[in-house]
Amino acid sequence: MKAFDNRRHGLSGPLRAAHRTLARATVFLGNGLSMDAIRQGPRPIVGPHRAKVIGNSLRELDGFLNLLIDEVARSVLPFDEQAAFRRQRNTANKLRTIRAAMAMPSPDHARLRAIGRSRDCLVYCGGIVRRGDGRGETKMTAGWPWAGRGDRRLGMGDRLDIGRENLAELCAFYDAVVIDLLGIFDLHRSFD
Repeated sequence: MKAFDNRRHGLSGPLRAAHRTLARATVFLGNGLSMDAIRQGPRPIVGPHRAKVIGNSLRELDGFLNLLIDEVARSVLPFDEQAAFRRQRNTANKLRTIRAAMAMPSPDHARLRAIGRSRDCLVYCGGIVRRGDGRGETKMTAGWPWAGRGDRRLGMGDRLDIGRENLAELCAFYDAVVIDLLGIFDLHRSFD
C-alpha cells in the first residue's frame, strides 16, 4: 500500500499533525507495540492483560482517526454544521457523514463498527464475547476477518482472539481509510 505524502498533498498544521500521529500509531501497533519491530518483523503482544492492552491500542487508533476526520471536516463541511459534527463520538458514523457530504459511499462503515465492538469486548470483557452485533443478536462480527475466509462471527462466550497478523492487517486497513479520507480532502480542495 502506498503512503500518503503530506508535502505532496499540501497538508499543513493540525491536519498534517493528525495524519502523522495516526500513521505512527498504525506502524507501532501493527509491529506489536514496538518501533524496533520495523526492522525485525512484527512481534506478538503477550502478558496477563493482553486483551486490555490491545483493546486500548485500538481505542487510540480510533481516537486518532476521529481527530483526523474532524480536521478534514473543517474543510469539507459548511461552518454552521461543524460544531454538531465534532460532537459526534462514533468514528464510523462521522466518516460516513463526511463522505455523504461529498456524495460518496462509505464501504468500510460496517467494519469500523465491528472494530469498535471488538475493541469494547477486549477492554471490558477480557476478550470474551458477551453481546452480539445488535440488540437480541447472539453473534458478534470481529473487526478482523478469518484469513481468506471472510467475516469472523463469534457466539456468546467465545474468545475473541487477535494475532499479530490480524493487528498488522487491521493497521493496514486504517492506513487505507486514511488514504481514502485524505483523498476526499484533496478532491474537495480541487473544487474550491
